[in-house]
Amino acid sequence: MFKSVWQAIAESKSIVLASHVNPDCDTLGCALAMFDVLRNMNKEAFLFNATEKLPLKLRFLPNFEYISSQLPNNFDTLVVFDCAKFERTNLDINRLGQKIINIDHHLTNSNFGDLNLVAAEFSSACMVVFEMLKTNGVKISAKAATCLYAGNIDDTGFFAYGNVNAKTFINSAELIDLGANPIYISKQLKQSVPLARFRLKEHVMQTVDLLKNGKVGLVIIRQDDLKRSGARREDTEDIINIVRDLASVELAIMILEEEDGSFKISLRSKNYLDVSKIALKFGGGGHFGAAGFESKITNTDVIVSMVLNEFDEGTTEYEKKSE
Repeated sequence: MFKSVWQAIAESKSIVLASHVNPDCDTLGCALAMFDVLRNMNKEAFLFNATEKLPLKLRFLPNFEYISSQLPNNFDTLVVFDCAKFERTNLDINRLGQKIINIDHHLTNSNFGDLNLVAAEFSSACMVVFEMLKTNGVKISAKAATCLYAGNIDDTGFFAYGNVNAKTFINSAELIDLGANPIYISKQLKQSVPLARFRLKEHVMQTVDLLKNGKVGLVIIRQDDLKRSGARREDTEDIINIVRDLASVELAIMILEEEDGSFKISLRSKNYLDVSKIALKFGGGGHFGAAGFESKITNTDVIVSMVLNEFDEGTTEYEKKSE
């Protein structure tokens, strides 16, 4: 698939590179790296993301300024990065006549593309892209290497999550050799925190609830909390890890109220719970230790109850296997 997907991209005349809504560094890192590669091949390439307010902390990524929330009028191929489901692009697949290429690393991917390069053994979608480029002998500039390295370290929690293996470090070292500056990138991702995010962290630490004898940590962030702290939606990214870091917590739940009144539910586990199975039951997806789903249920007690029922089942399953 690494060769056939690259061949399809290389043979395309006009290519849109799409990342998921409310983007993280992994999805943008893929798109921005590919944009650089294709532009250097004199290909017509466009960057699309449906989110109008992109994360400010990712402005350091090369070519960030070329991302648009509007599709071009004409193109023949759409490449989608880091999306377990096509709906995460906020595009209507039924209204697109173009070839769709799906590049991802989520085990829960629905294989929505005409071509699907889904490699769950990789630590990030950026590493899938990197492997594809390497396999096909494609030249990778320092700018592209920066994007791919940044996406990988961000998606692995700076090499702290369960999807890290020896290949993760080998690939990272290769990207550094290609021009990615690990110190600069780390400072941009970790040491450029706005005051509003600090205030939001304070809210999380003051309002966290411990359930199931401390095995479950819950935090709810409403629109009023964002306004009170001055935080943007992007400031909630990874804030759930504060909850998971508590010694007794196996499952961390963050319920975020969106502007339209719906909720985004983020799930993180520490040791034995496969939260991707929980998210999948409610129409979402993700990885073993990090997943999420969206809900239009407006009663957060109901949402919590739904997740806790799945937590009980997962815990029982684990305990039976451990006997």
